[in-house]
Amino acid sequence: MTDLGGFHDHIGRVDLSSEEVSYEGIDEEDARKYIGARGLGVKYVFDQGPDVDPLGPDNLLAFMNGPLTGTQVTMSGRIAICTKSPLTNTVTDSHHGGWSGARLKWAGFDGLLFEGEAEDPVYAYVEDGEVELRDASHIWGWGVHDTVEELEDECDGEFGKNLSVMTTGPAGENEVRYACIVNEDDRASGRGGTGAVMG
Repeated sequence: MTDLGGFHDHIGRVDLSSEEVSYEGIDEEDARKYIGARGLGVKYVFDQGPDVDPLGPDNLLAFMNGPLTGTQVTMSGRIAICTKSPLTNTVTDSHHGGWSGARLKWAGFDGLLFEGEAEDPVYAYVEDGEVELRDASHIWGWGVHDTVEELEDECDGEFGKNLSVMTTGPAGENEVRYACIVNEDDRASGRGGTGAVMG
């Protein structure tokens, strides 16, 4: 991609079934046409096709930034989470503020795409343009607040308190169709059942 400004040209694609992580750039035409965040996220979800089961392994969960994410522009701290909704069976996008969007961008990513289904609970640790899947069995079944606190403590020695945790709780783990993804303890992506897809 030529330099469009505001993009790292770096997307992390995580296949939870195989536990493999790959990296790809952004198609220049797509970047110009869809700009970023919601536009690109919805495009990635649409590319999966109309017959995808929202709670099946072929559904995509996209965490996307825009070109202004992480700058001082007003409202640029938001992140778009796009997927096929288990609540409506259509493509949905949900957004939240806080630091997670900016920190994902500062870690070198325009977005993260999750597909497949993990055999055991895992979480994605993101730093310096890399994604590492780590065991999450010790926090499975925990509420959001306890999970955020545990992961902040667990990762503190590696990254300091300048980290963000995006998680779902027991509602998402049990595929409640309106479950949320919560960021930093108190900011929710509350539309469309994104937490059920994550769980």
